[in-house]
Amino acid sequence: MSIQLDDRIAKELSGKYAQRDALLSPFATKDGMAIRKDAYTPKIFRRQFIRDCEVILNLPLFNRYAGKTQVFSLRDNDDISTRSYHVALVSRIGRTIGQALSLNCDLIEAIALAHDLGHCPFGHRGEKLLDNVAKRYGYRFFHHVQGARYLLDIVKSDLSLQVIDGVLCHNGEEILRSYAPNAKSSKNFKDLNEKLQLAYVGKLKDSNLMATTLEGCLVRICDVIAYVGKDRQDAEKLRYVRFDDFSNTILGKFNHEIIAALSADIINNSFDKNQITMSGEAFDALMKIKDENYGMIYLNDNSKVDNYTDAQLQDIIDDVFELLLEDIQGNQKIIDKSFRPYIYPNSKKVDEYFEENKQFPHRVAIDMIAGMSDKYLLNFHGKHFSKK
Repeated sequence: MSIQLDDRIAKELSGKYAQRDALLSPFATKDGMAIRKDAYTPKIFRRQFIRDCEVILNLPLFNRYAGKTQVFSLRDNDDISTRSYHVALVSRIGRTIGQALSLNCDLIEAIALAHDLGHCPFGHRGEKLLDNVAKRYGYRFFHHVQGARYLLDIVKSDLSLQVIDGVLCHNGEEILRSYAPNAKSSKNFKDLNEKLQLAYVGKLKDSNLMATTLEGCLVRICDVIAYVGKDRQDAEKLRYVRFDDFSNTILGKFNHEIIAALSADIINNSFDKNQITMSGEAFDALMKIKDENYGMIYLNDNSKVDNYTDAQLQDIIDDVFELLLEDIQGNQKIIDKSFRPYIYPNSKKVDEYFEENKQFPHRVAIDMIAGMSDKYLLNFHGKHFSKK
């Protein structure tokens, strides 16, 4: 016999949640608006988007965030950000701003926690190298697209449309002054599937990827807020830059200054509005900060993977891809032993994934590499190619 919520407490909680929902912005996404493929009856204290948060936290790829690069790879320094730290910071910044704007903070948290699940080993550098492989077979590899594919087509998580859509539309490399749901935003899973398939083959413009909720729009800019200052902080700790090298904009130059200033600016300019927007001055300053980061951090050799050139990493990824592709088309000894048990605990869904992708072995091989952590990829390559 399972433990049930006390009837008196259940009644009180229902009343409190109703009061809380009444205080949400008219532009917020209420829990009752959650769209799912399969019916889900939420518990009183485990509401729709809280349930999504818990599902995400238990996905294998969420655990692997800790072993994936944010900007600097394989640095022997525990103070340097991993992808795990980044998603936690995006979640915190998003909930802080979202609470001030009376948005649904549970939905914000779910999108933030899931938004980078599609990142492959070695961050954006690895993403470009895996994209090189995908293009040979008519696909493209973009982490925001892979994240949505992972949730919708690989683990078949039955997360809400609003969460998966937020992951697909979070592209933090294209910064806008304002974000708001528009006519091109997904209304249902048919829309989402069409976008996902077009994006996977590189036929969907970024301008068509605007989140269907204001919460998703907020996470998109919070992704930027979370990385621009923290990347500087990490680079300074590694002594690749000095804070004196950066301009002192109206947003400041230090991580905590940038977060505080942009949070206040977004709240000032988005309060009681159906959009997430920045002032012109803040937007210009943010673009200046990002441009300086590109010049001094992202395009600098210091952000490359320690002891590996891009050409060497490309060879490693190519080797692993060809090995996995051969295995998928053959006896699947590696796939069955090293990947199938760890994709998702529901074996039925795993079987469905492999059956649906029987004619697309290249996609499966790319999916497997995308799910690896940095060191796992290198160790896997070393194990299978050390004698070659």
